[in-house]
Amino acid sequence: MFKLINIFKNIRKYFLVVFVIAFHHSYAKVDTESWSSIGFGKKLSHSFKLDLEQSLRLKDDISSFKQTFTEGAISYNIFNGMKVFIPIRYAVFKNKTKKRISFGISYKYNLKRITFRYRSKLQKTYQSDKIFDPLIRNKLTTESKINKKLKLYFSQEISHFIYHRQFDYDENRFSLGARINLGKKRETKIFYTKKIEGLSKKKQDKTNVFGLSYSFDW
Repeated sequence: MFKLINIFKNIRKYFLVVFVIAFHHSYAKVDTESWSSIGFGKKLSHSFKLDLEQSLRLKDDISSFKQTFTEGAISYNIFNGMKVFIPIRYAVFKNKTKKRISFGISYKYNLKRITFRYRSKLQKTYQSDKIFDPLIRNKLTTESKINKKLKLYFSQEISHFIYHRQFDYDENRFSLGARINLGKKRETKIFYTKKIEGLSKKKQDKTNVFGLSYSFDW
């Protein structure tokens, strides 16, 4: 019981930073979204793993539907800390659908209580007869182990199209989050993300995202 209380005390202190950041930007017109998801993973033979995720996202200050998507991914562990993966996503919006396929590689390096993780992903999106230019997404995450149940992390992700003529669509995401080990291969994640689109434009689109996810391995 005392361990559980300490976990939530750490989370409370950590997310005070999140609310300070969100309040600091409240003077500007910034939308607020919520992202929630549930997922499960299954280890296969020969270092392969299958992951499935179902997600729901709300926009307009968490008052209206944005999208829901189903994503499946197959990954292969090359060696300890490095893997390649191929995720496929089917997303449903209010009046359209999109399909997305990606190819990525990630590397994780552990330093006792601190873990560094780098991920690079090449992404292609399709909408009816429209094919979007390939997108590159690079993400760096630093994670700190507080105790056996709680890990806190910070990440930054930068995205841009491959072709220079569309580089003005670049995007930056800063995230703060907490991962809580629920035992029996179950985990929940609470996070805040600051999303900034159009970094090379005069007017940028900024979004505050509050998220919650639950996952388990089968």
